[in-house]
Amino acid sequence: MGFDAWFFARLDYKDKEKRLNDKELEFVWRPSTEHLGNDVQIFTHTLYAHYSAPHGFDFDSTSNDIPWVNDEKSKDFNSESEAQALILQLEERADHYLTDDIFVLFGEDFKWMNAYQYYDSLDNMIEYMNTHHGDRYHLKYSTPSDYVDAVFAHNVKWPTKYDDMFPYSDNPDAYWTGYFSSRPNDKEYIRRASYNFHASSQQFAKTVIDQSTDDATIKNIIDAKWEMLDDIGINQHHDAVTGTGKQAVANDYAWRLFRGMK
Repeated sequence: MGFDAWFFARLDYKDKEKRLNDKELEFVWRPSTEHLGNDVQIFTHTLYAHYSAPHGFDFDSTSNDIPWVNDEKSKDFNSESEAQALILQLEERADHYLTDDIFVLFGEDFKWMNAYQYYDSLDNMIEYMNTHHGDRYHLKYSTPSDYVDAVFAHNVKWPTKYDDMFPYSDNPDAYWTGYFSSRPNDKEYIRRASYNFHASSQQFAKTVIDQSTDDATIKNIIDAKWEMLDDIGINQHHDAVTGTGKQAVANDYAWRLFRGMK
């Protein structure tokens, strides 16, 4: 697929605990070597704390965590205390990876409800840390690609993983299985809706390019196609086509497909 690396969070809790202790959260994954050999491989990064912000540094308006304030004239000035709390977490994370570059995510599900507020604190955090603790830490907005380039520059000999990731358990007696078998009727219905969408798209294309078709009809067709495309896309969610969502949500998914096909 042309990827240089992939980042993921959902690793069996026992496997992750061992990898934390052995500094093997990053590795080269060579799946199905008996069929594919060693040429098929990818650098893999296990996220330290799911895809969540460090504890105490969720700056969204939906959180109770306090903003990062650099203004020393403000009664809410808290930069140095926040810096010390952050440093403890950065040191803890760095202890579990093989290089001194660390990849820290901010946000979570349903976050960034107030992006301005979030970025304001992140800007303050980056400015203060680089100014007052820059001899040890350099923070910057980054990307997965930048991070991969940085760790590869260290020329580390990475551990290797060969086996699959599934089934996995995120705590005792909580195995994530059934993705390929749960709610088979829903899976079939999603496939049928996709067939319907692609077949009707070809028919609609002939209508749209017909010079005699009026603008109102074309608009109705385009609106309907976009709605159906959206419904099929929603049904590709990892709690939709997998069949792992709650029943009320599964009912809504099916209703959307029915409406679109109708």
